[in-house]
Amino acid sequence: MEKRIYSNAVVTPEGMVAAEVVIRDGAIAAVDERTGPSAAALDWSGDMLIPGLIDIHTDNLEKHYQPRPGALWDAYGAALAHDGQCAAAGITTVLDSLSLHGRKDGLDRKAALGPMIGAMDAARAEGALRAEHLLHLRCEVTNPELLSLLEPHADHPRLKLLSVMDHTPGQRQTADVGALQARMAAAGKSEDEIQEMLVRRHAGRDPTVAESNRRSVVAFAREYGVPLCAHDDATIEHVDEAHADGCVIAEFPVTLDAARKARDYGMAICMGGPNLVRGGSHSGNLSARLCAEEDLLDILASDYVPLSMLRSAFLLMDLYGWPAEKAVSTVSAGPARALGLSDRGEIAPGQRADLVRVRRPPGGWPAPREVWREGLRVA
Repeated sequence: MEKRIYSNAVVTPEGMVAAEVVIRDGAIAAVDERTGPSAAALDWSGDMLIPGLIDIHTDNLEKHYQPRPGALWDAYGAALAHDGQCAAAGITTVLDSLSLHGRKDGLDRKAALGPMIGAMDAARAEGALRAEHLLHLRCEVTNPELLSLLEPHADHPRLKLLSVMDHTPGQRQTADVGALQARMAAAGKSEDEIQEMLVRRHAGRDPTVAESNRRSVVAFAREYGVPLCAHDDATIEHVDEAHADGCVIAEFPVTLDAARKARDYGMAICMGGPNLVRGGSHSGNLSARLCAEEDLLDILASDYVPLSMLRSAFLLMDLYGWPAEKAVSTVSAGPARALGLSDRGEIAPGQRADLVRVRRPPGGWPAPREVWREGLRVA
C-alpha cells in the first residue's frame, strides 16, 4: 500500500525542501519536490518532517527497571515504559546501553542484565515495541567478571555496539575526585558512603586485569564485527590507544584535546544531548556546546533524557546557525553510519520510512506530533 506525506519543510540530505514523501512497503520510494500536496497526500504543511532519531547511548531502561533506589519494577513493564518514552521523543532506533559493571544507585547490574535483555527480547518477539531496540554493551575494563558477562551475548542478534570504559575515580570522567564527592553529597550520600565507594573502586582496580580485559574486548569486537567506541577519553594517549584498537566512535570525550585528536583520526565524536541542552556537562567535563562551536560534533545521544536529542538538534540550528540537514544528521544519519546501518537515518529513496513530524512554536521546544517507523505510525 502506498502512502504520501507532504511537508513544506522536509529535511533531506541535500537540505530542507517542500516535498511529498512517497512510502511503499515500509520504505521511502520517492521524495518529490512540489509546492503543495497531491490529493492523496497527508498535508503536514507548517510542520517539519525529519528522519527518525537514532540513539546510540541511553541509560533509560535501567531507570525504568529500578524507578527508585532498591525498588525493582517488572522487567517487561520496564521495557514497555522505556520504549514508549523513546518513541514519544521521536526515537525510532535505540541502543539500550547496559553496563557490565557493579552497582549504580543500589542496582546490581550483574543481576539486572539478564532480565532486562530477556524482557526486551520478549517484547520484541511479541510485537509490543514501537521503536527498534538494539543493544550496546558497556564494558568496564576494571571488572574481573567482565568477560563472563560479555561472552554469553556474543551471538545476540541485537548486539550492535561495544564500548570500553574505565570509571575509576581520579581519571577520565571523574578526574576531579572532589567534584565527584560533592555530587554524591548533593545526592544524599553520607561521608562514610562516599569514602566506602572510593576505597572499593580503587581497591578493585587491578591494572593488569584492566589491560587484559581491554585487549579481550577489542578482540571480541573484531571477531564478531561489532563496532567499538572509546568512552571518556581525556588525553592524546587515550585517543591514540582507541584508534589503534579500532574504535570508530569517540563517546563523550572529556577534553577538547581528546576531541580534536579523535577528529584527526576520523572517529565520529558523540556527546550527550543533556550536556548540550543544559549548557554543560553535569560532571564538569567537556561541553557539547564547545564541541559544536569547534565543529567537533557528529553524534548526539540521549544519555539519560530521551527528549534531549530533538531539542539538541534544534539548538544547533538556533545557536550556531547549522543548516537543518547538518543539525538533524547528528541524531539520525550520523549515528546510523557510525554503526554501519545504511538503511536508515535519511529522508531519501531506499531508506526506511522512519519519520518524525515536528511542530515548534516560535522560540519553544520542538515537539514530535507523529512518529512513524517503517511506514507505520507508532506515536
